[in-house]
Amino acid sequence: MYDHEMIARAILSPFTSNLNHEIARRETADGFRHGVRSIIVAPGQVDMIKEVEKEHHNGYTRTGMTIGYPYGGLTASYKNYLAEYAVGKGLDEVDVGVNITAIKSGNFEAARKELEDLLRTVNGKLNVVPLVWMVRIPFELADRICQMYIDLGITSIKTSPGIHFGDMRVEHIEYLARHYADKLTIEVAGRVRSREKAEAMTLAGASYYHISQWRRIGGIGQDIQFDFGTKQAAFGEYTDRL
Repeated sequence: MYDHEMIARAILSPFTSNLNHEIARRETADGFRHGVRSIIVAPGQVDMIKEVEKEHHNGYTRTGMTIGYPYGGLTASYKNYLAEYAVGKGLDEVDVGVNITAIKSGNFEAARKELEDLLRTVNGKLNVVPLVWMVRIPFELADRICQMYIDLGITSIKTSPGIHFGDMRVEHIEYLARHYADKLTIEVAGRVRSREKAEAMTLAGASYYHISQWRRIGGIGQDIQFDFGTKQAAFGEYTDRL
């Protein structure tokens, strides 16, 4: 059965899955056709997603791209250049890799200044969604990161990079929601592979999900699977990987 609510919460990132151009384009087009929340691509795929949007625009699905993803290791000037590019292309949002090396070295000021400059560059023309890295840092450090975002006027966060960086758990969402749900929209990434887990996270306070298994969880078909034996990606039956 088609489950519009779950599909409407899904955020796709076709660039993350080692796909050829044909499959990435189909994934993007299907996202528009079914009405997912957002589709986030790498900067080099922005022209493609805008072409697909013209053909399948639905008035709901947002377009976005990554900046400094996931570790925030680009120079500040290059991040600002990409932010200008995103604005110029008419995107709706950017997923930003906060400078996690600076943060874990205790240099919050450097990370903060980079974000301040980027926010000044976009000037409210698109939504900025930075990472929190909940799966790799203690809650005390996550608190400092979230408070920094709130102080800067950021209103949405992505819990982790996904891409096999760790397993987000319901207790992570419960913690974030308990402390920040009144100020930050919570977007989950990181092994949300079942409807049960997504529902539990929604009840805990999550709003959106960066997920590859959006068709299966939404009950509308098969998703892209990567075969670690053949090194090929194709649409097929889901097999979990430990």
